[in-house]
Amino acid sequence: MRLISNRAPSSTNAPKRTSNPRAPQNSQPIVLRNAVVWDGQGEILNHVDILMSNGVISQVKQNIQAPASAKIIDVGGHIVSPGIVDMHTHLGVMSWPDLAGTSDTNEKTDPITPFVRTLDAFNPSDRAIRIVASGGITTALVLPGSGNIVGGEAFAFKLRPMDTLSNQDMLVQNGVDEEIEHKWRYMKMACGENPKVRLGEAYLLRQALSQAQQLIEAQEDWCSAAESLSTTESDIHLDSHFPEDSKLESLTALLRGQVKLNIHCYETHDIEAMLRHAEEFNFNISAFHHALEAYKIPDILKRARNNITIATFADHWGYKKEAYGASPRAPKYLYEAGLPVALKSDHPVLNSQHMAFEAAKATHYGLPPQEAFKSITSVPATALGLGHRVGSLRVGYDADVVIWDRSPLALGAAPLQVFVDGVPLFDEKPITPAKKAPHQSAFTQQKEPHIPREGLKDFVLTNVGSNLVSQSKTVVVVQGGRIVCSTEAEECQSILMQNDLQAIDVQGGYVLPGLIAVGSKLGMVEMPSEGSTGDGVVPSSFSQHPKSVVEAVDGLKLGTRKLEEAYKGGVLTTISSPISRNIVIGVSTAFRTNAESILSNGAIMSSAAALHFQIGHAAKSDSFPTVSSQIAFLRQLFTDNIHANNRYGEAARGELPLIIMVNNKDEIASIIQLKEKVVPKARMAIMGGAEAHLLAPHLAKAKIAVILRPYLCTPENFDSSHCLTGAPLTNGTAAHILHAHGVKIGLGVSDDGWARNLAWDAGWLAATSPSEELKITEIDAIKFVTTNLQEIFGLREEGNDEQQQQQLVSSDFVVWSGSPMDMQSRPLFVHTQENGIQHI
Repeated sequence: MRLISNRAPSSTNAPKRTSNPRAPQNSQPIVLRNAVVWDGQGEILNHVDILMSNGVISQVKQNIQAPASAKIIDVGGHIVSPGIVDMHTHLGVMSWPDLAGTSDTNEKTDPITPFVRTLDAFNPSDRAIRIVASGGITTALVLPGSGNIVGGEAFAFKLRPMDTLSNQDMLVQNGVDEEIEHKWRYMKMACGENPKVRLGEAYLLRQALSQAQQLIEAQEDWCSAAESLSTTESDIHLDSHFPEDSKLESLTALLRGQVKLNIHCYETHDIEAMLRHAEEFNFNISAFHHALEAYKIPDILKRARNNITIATFADHWGYKKEAYGASPRAPKYLYEAGLPVALKSDHPVLNSQHMAFEAAKATHYGLPPQEAFKSITSVPATALGLGHRVGSLRVGYDADVVIWDRSPLALGAAPLQVFVDGVPLFDEKPITPAKKAPHQSAFTQQKEPHIPREGLKDFVLTNVGSNLVSQSKTVVVVQGGRIVCSTEAEECQSILMQNDLQAIDVQGGYVLPGLIAVGSKLGMVEMPSEGSTGDGVVPSSFSQHPKSVVEAVDGLKLGTRKLEEAYKGGVLTTISSPISRNIVIGVSTAFRTNAESILSNGAIMSSAAALHFQIGHAAKSDSFPTVSSQIAFLRQLFTDNIHANNRYGEAARGELPLIIMVNNKDEIASIIQLKEKVVPKARMAIMGGAEAHLLAPHLAKAKIAVILRPYLCTPENFDSSHCLTGAPLTNGTAAHILHAHGVKIGLGVSDDGWARNLAWDAGWLAATSPSEELKITEIDAIKFVTTNLQEIFGLREEGNDEQQQQQLVSSDFVVWSGSPMDMQSRPLFVHTQENGIQHI
């Protein structure tokens, strides 16, 4: 038999499945009644039932006659969908918390390692598996890292814990009858910046493929000789064994068409180079991963003999040169070009738990809703060769099913229950009937409002859906760049009668204060991996000299693309500190996000916004090898300088806000003691705060604010092990606990490219309030990214209730098309006192 005579099938011709080899024996049938089904292939079915039995979906129709042994669950009109498929994750090989002993993503002994397998490193006890599954992810392709040109073999896992604690038992294809169903293999390659340089990458890859090609030819020759001998009665025997090479075996399988190849590639020329290699060596590429510039070259991609899937990010960008040319509209452009689009997490780069949110973001930038949902279900399933089993909710598919608490494309969506192979993963809770979404975008109901001319400072906003600047509705009157009336139309009537003001009908849009981005590197560096694009990094030092304190205002780089993108998201103010490895980070500055330079009119709002420090494992250095030495340094620093005329003294006396970066509960406790015993007058806030909820009463008593960064934590590090990950695993998040105890909260930006998402960050916390006791209102949430941060950083002073109410009337605001909690809402235009109306 000739080994290369038949390539593996591109799809299975197996009959409709009635059982799943992964299903537990004697599993109870389950009927979900009164469901709205999103089937993962673009169809929506209303008022249907779903029968799951033997690990597969047996029926999807109205009025199913349930088996006598079935468990009946009335889902009350909630959306029910297939489980999400994440086709790029390092789950299990880069476990949480991240420890030196759990990093198994890159085998660095050789740039070409096709012979290594993620199966041999996959940790079934990775804490992240349950957290990720709680987001509705049921299938995950676990890839090696991208440090090698050929990273090795990947494996697809189901995220159902097994009693055996066997990672092999978690494989999607475990138990598959290969006489009926093809068993695909998977491989990871990488190109570009990670394994560089590109010239050597191409040579080494082509060399390895050439060796694999030669091995196949040798095997073919051997088989031909053996076949010819078998037709004779001669006593002649082959004088050599069948040629094999374990280092090349998986590459030979690739060239035989038995492997789904996944390639990490970002830029256009890297993608094209890989297409050349595929043509030269006659292999298919299943998917390009990341591929943030793929939207620029659809015609080049279509030169391939198969329709290559683009497995990309929704809006993660800018972190290195390769990622700088990205567009959040790329999924839309690729879809319109006829290229399959899958969204993926690259977990733990993105927390795979929130894959549905990635799809929702793609809809905001123009990808049709059901196409967005397909991008996390049927499209990746098809790219894995598993499109007949997972990624769709249809008869014969695996019973991987999610019951959603709201539309999976709505802000804050989370599963009520997740089934894998028909087995529920979480404790059963009562399901209340589905509610209609409270927020509807103005654009889904009315035409886009007329955008007024730039520079306009005298006008009246009418038909305001909600005014979160002054917490009123109806009208906002602006004269000379200042809000002079913001209430019901009748109360502003005298002003309107005396002045001929241009009326702007915002058609139910929202008026919000300008958002404030804190905790990012915006303005300090444009591409973190490219030192030449920023101010630089302050080294660790044991010096206490006040003259060594660095001030961010001296290193600002304004007018950059990242600041522009933040501005488009309604961020009018940015507060950035120096980039530092030192305990003393330095003094932050507050500036206008859209300023072209520090000399621009009103560019610098505060040259000294706060004095920043950092505590914890990440801040350990030769100067401060222990956390205890870091705390001792702070104690001595403030004790020695509390009466001094320098930045340390100003912070100790409460004249300059004091911000300390810290996540661990015990280190936060030490900071609380430091304030109480050493600097009781300090206007202190902690930034990070992953475990701050555990000390909420103490923080409230000490009047220490918390800037949560990120707004949704993960137990990615040991210092954040007690993180609350949200529904369905925890009753709320740190923000809900802290807010309930009266702690002043702000939200920080954990990734510069996501500053434009601040309104969603705040809206998520309001949308996911678990109870009345832990409720965060829409107004509360907006304060987290506006007025609370103004107070924490001293951009406006706190006063009594009447004064505070007056101060809420700011002349800087953003007009949105609808509620920022609606994923389809967007900023329309900005108004500032200095410049009037500005287009976005």
